[in-house]
Amino acid sequence: MDGENRILIAGGGPIGHTVALLLARLGIPFVLLEAGDKIFDDPRAGTIHPPTLELFDAIGVTKVMRERGYTVGNYHYRDRKTGVVADFDLGVLSDETPFPFRLMLEQHKVCYILQDFLKDFGNHQLLMQHRIVSVEQDAQGVTAHVETPEGAKTFRGRYIIGCDGGRSQVRKSMNVAFDGFTYPERFLILSTRHDFAQHGYAFTNYIADPEEWCALFKVPGPDGQGMWRVVFPTNPEESEDSIFAEEAVQRRIQGFQPQSEPYLVAHRNLYNVHQRVASCYHDGRLLLAGDAAHINNPLGGMGMNFGFHDAFNLCDKIAKVWFEGASEDLFDLYDRQRRSVAQDYLQRQTIENKRNIEQNDPAARAQFHDELRAICADRNKLHAYLMRVAMIEGYRKSLAIA
Repeated sequence: MDGENRILIAGGGPIGHTVALLLARLGIPFVLLEAGDKIFDDPRAGTIHPPTLELFDAIGVTKVMRERGYTVGNYHYRDRKTGVVADFDLGVLSDETPFPFRLMLEQHKVCYILQDFLKDFGNHQLLMQHRIVSVEQDAQGVTAHVETPEGAKTFRGRYIIGCDGGRSQVRKSMNVAFDGFTYPERFLILSTRHDFAQHGYAFTNYIADPEEWCALFKVPGPDGQGMWRVVFPTNPEESEDSIFAEEAVQRRIQGFQPQSEPYLVAHRNLYNVHQRVASCYHDGRLLLAGDAAHINNPLGGMGMNFGFHDAFNLCDKIAKVWFEGASEDLFDLYDRQRRSVAQDYLQRQTIENKRNIEQNDPAARAQFHDELRAICADRNKLHAYLMRVAMIEGYRKSLAIA
């Protein structure tokens, strides 16, 4: 592999692995640099929306994803005290997409699937325990300064794609801002084998409450037999030890679904939550995709999907530059297409999702719930609503930007 004529990928999460497979299929050599020593399986993103399934289907991956994930044709919006407010049937999108559903599949399993596909290709490296410290560029390419188990090293390439998350070192090496805000409360994620479906819950549920909302959804889990995740907000002043205390954990879960026996909780994770978008997705030969470019709260399951859409969009433009001699001005188009929808759809929708689920004004909450019921009762309204929340509208709008 020519040490200069290749692409560097920063980050080995689902977006970095997607970029890797797309480049491999194109025949573009690359090196993927991942700071960790493995693909981490802590509970993070687990929802894949229709346009993402369409993109992966075009490269033969969706079939395997569906075999390993849960196909979910509806989701519930609930009130913690009164129960189901609205049951959204994604099947009304069958005239818009061959995948009118959500696929529940954990992000680390997506990485494993993509790694399996990468075995069919050569001319690349996947390097773990390679943490990028900084990146610089010149007229010919980029240089990444990397910490490795063997000491400091440098890697050269024509471009570098930062898929290295919200704390991206690639982004920090660029002349861009990362404006937005951080929520004061952290989000607690609890995982349990308890089958909430027996209580009437869908595989995906958003449970509104002015004091303690929660989100509940089912993913395949480590053995494919199912694991339910529950997401709660926490008090910003509360310590991690007190949040993770068994009594506190039981109080939270029992609070929305009481039972006589304690819940067996397999995982407890606490995350800071942000809403931020980079002021530009490229600076010369440095490019951004996924959480390195935009981060948001998880309500709606949109962040990872937006990152996948970034990856497909960007790699299509890289191919034109690489093989057809197209102008690097295409990266400006990438920025316009992807950043605009991150601001107009991703940020707006996820902020709105959180605001609605925690609404503490009784009249406003009742009005919103009436609006949801009216949407579900009218197929045309439901179709229009789901086009937005299933990410089809935003994805198509991005492609229309010139």
